[in-house]
Amino acid sequence: MCFITIMTKNSRYTYILSVILVAFFPMFCFHAEGQYNTSSPYSLFGFGVLEPSGNVVNGGTGNAGIAMPSQGYLNSLNPASYSALDSLSFYFNFQARGTFNTFSTSTDEQKRFDGNFDSFSMGFRIMPFWGTSLGLYPFSSVGYEIYEYKDILGSEQVYPVLYSGEGGISKVVMGNAFHLGKGLSVGLNLSYIWGSMDILESSSYSSLGGETITDEKKWYFNNVFMEYGARYQRPFNKGTLFAGVVYNPKSNVYATFNQNIESSTGESYYDEDLSADDVFIPQKLGLGLGWETHNGWTFSGDFRSEKWSSVDNSTTLKGELVDNQSYKAGLSFVPQSNKHRFFNGLTYRAGLFYSDGYLMIKNKRIEERGVTLGLTLPLRGMKNALNLAWEYKIAGTQSSGLVKENYQTIKIGFSMIDTWFAKPKFD
Repeated sequence: MCFITIMTKNSRYTYILSVILVAFFPMFCFHAEGQYNTSSPYSLFGFGVLEPSGNVVNGGTGNAGIAMPSQGYLNSLNPASYSALDSLSFYFNFQARGTFNTFSTSTDEQKRFDGNFDSFSMGFRIMPFWGTSLGLYPFSSVGYEIYEYKDILGSEQVYPVLYSGEGGISKVVMGNAFHLGKGLSVGLNLSYIWGSMDILESSSYSSLGGETITDEKKWYFNNVFMEYGARYQRPFNKGTLFAGVVYNPKSNVYATFNQNIESSTGESYYDEDLSADDVFIPQKLGLGLGWETHNGWTFSGDFRSEKWSSVDNSTTLKGELVDNQSYKAGLSFVPQSNKHRFFNGLTYRAGLFYSDGYLMIKNKRIEERGVTLGLTLPLRGMKNALNLAWEYKIAGTQSSGLVKENYQTIKIGFSMIDTWFAKPKFD
């Protein structure tokens, strides 16, 4: 008696696709640099707008899920979740999003649409106790244009100044999770972040018979940092309880920049490369709880704390940075019986979230709050799925001359799960 490995037609296709993706993953990562998804004036401060890195599935439940396992999708919110991956399956996930923005002050309003690729990830089980994942995610985004007029000392004349910025930071994450037995798993994310931000200040004196002076700084960021996670789950008569924790210590970020000051005539006044040694990612702690019933209901709730005040003295990151706390909660429901098999595979989700923000401007916190809805549509074989999420978010305020932001974001994720490793057959 022996075992023969059989690879089906669909498995061969997935195997070839996985080889292509792994081979071109570095090129894909660097091509994705610079593709960011914001036009917020608040991205002027700190690292910009911080981006959630969770799956579209988490996006439908208020971006909660620290305690939940990677079952049917890759849960990147906790590296310990990968120990729950199916032992014979390979997981792929592609995500994109589009956001309709409305920015308003007490006197003006502006609308804008931003959209782009969001993330890519893949994962599988290496051994019965060991799961792994590799993914590309956004870390932060920068995109703004601010106009103002400055007075010329000793006269009643003014000149226009344009402040603009674009870019952001991406991260490549390799996660590993280990099942220790009795419902306990631990995990580690090794993350490499890199990116650039173009910061431009352009002062025009043309109306005064002068030139336009441009002061441009191009920042470059990179480094490696760790995130640790643990999960515990325990079955009961009426369901399963989940608990999770994630933690990353304060980590240094290597930062350099080139500053170039020149006039509209092409004359260069200053051009030099410099470095900064005071840029950090703060200590972060996340706690999560979950409950899954036998009749298809699942609840998940998260709390996160980030110590941004510890990096507030940076001369590189603009703005007053303050400690941030966030709360996220969500529900999902899978029908247990229906005449139509397709509807049995649907999953419905809803969630809420609130964050008091990591920025303080004019003694006002830039808070965020919102609601989410989500839906999973099963595709071929009931394993592949199209995940959809809608998010409505309010950030900032109109008081003290600040900007209130309203976001409606649609996220689309395609998850492919295929049994491509091997199928045993007796001969």
